[in-house]
Amino acid sequence: MNETNTRPLSRHLKEATTSTHETLDQSIMSRNMFATTKGYRDFVLLQYRFHRHLDPLYRNEVLAGIIPDLTARNRFAMLQEDLNDLGEPLPPHQTFLPVEDVSVAAGWLYVGEGSKLGAGFLIKLAQKIGFTPSFGARHLAPDPEGRGSSWNRFRAAIDHAPELDPALCIQGAQDAFRQVRRYLEGPEKRAAASSNAAP
Repeated sequence: MNETNTRPLSRHLKEATTSTHETLDQSIMSRNMFATTKGYRDFVLLQYRFHRHLDPLYRNEVLAGIIPDLTARNRFAMLQEDLNDLGEPLPPHQTFLPVEDVSVAAGWLYVGEGSKLGAGFLIKLAQKIGFTPSFGARHLAPDPEGRGSSWNRFRAAIDHAPELDPALCIQGAQDAFRQVRRYLEGPEKRAAASSNAAP
């Protein structure tokens, strides 16, 4: 088991990123992105840009051997459909430096999978302005097995993966949170320039 001082990897990740995660959540909610259709469109674009980084990680063969149903967990196609529902063209294709280290990649996925728990609250806000799991908010819907069960399976998978290095996983998770903040704080042009240096 990938533990230090008997603590599982997921516990290390939570402790290392809680402050960053909470600050980011507060920044997103302070922008009232779920108050209007325009604000929600900006939120979906933010999610789309972030999930472009995650998309190849959900198709990583090494990670697929660690995390159950990895491919099925990917929300990128749903985000494309959500943008289509919103009448929003897909942002221009961008090329990113690949996340080649499996532990760093697992840290990025920790952020992506963890966001599905918070989506249980966000989808209620989206429904108030007319978006549902079948229109405009597909990516906020729970996995078929339920949010809690899906998260627990993911967490157990990384906790029992001896090939994952905790320090590199934490680095990946921090990189992921920083990337979301870049997209939140500026236009995509500036964020894209920053992304060339990370991960």
